[in-house]
Amino acid sequence: MTKAQVALILAAAAARDLRTVGDADVLAWHEDLGDITYPEAREALRRHYRDSTDRIMPAHIRHHTRTIRDEQRRQVAHQVRALPSRYEADTTRDARAARGAELCRQAIAAATTPADNEPPAPLSPSDEIRQRALDRARAERKAGQVPGMSSAGDVLNQIVRRTSA
Repeated sequence: MTKAQVALILAAAAARDLRTVGDADVLAWHEDLGDITYPEAREALRRHYRDSTDRIMPAHIRHHTRTIRDEQRRQVAHQVRALPSRYEADTTRDARAARGAELCRQAIAAATTPADNEPPAPLSPSDEIRQRALDRARAERKAGQVPGMSSAGDVLNQIVRRTSA
């Protein structure tokens, strides 16, 4: 909101509560309400004086603005949340469900993938040694060989030989 719009808000407040408005008031209120749009502030002012006889302050406008924004968010159905019910009896239900599920997958993928697609940072020497050890262990496990360990049949043969000797 611009300083001129803040001055309009203060003028509307002055018309209701007989306050005097100066340049310092406009600067202070602009500092507190600069991120709010003029229509939101105007509606917040209207709501405040409709329900209260208290002199309006920037905190009142911020509170009413949050309420206004929450009401607007509830009125607009997000496309991902607009999935059809399984009890709907129409011919386009399956197509809409598939489209909604795809939108969900895209949203999850966008949230889980790194934004800048940079290659991973180089590993430290200790991390590199650990990674090599893990790769070797996976390869040996896949091949069915564990260093220093014999197969179960070899172990049984050794036991049988020791007991018979």
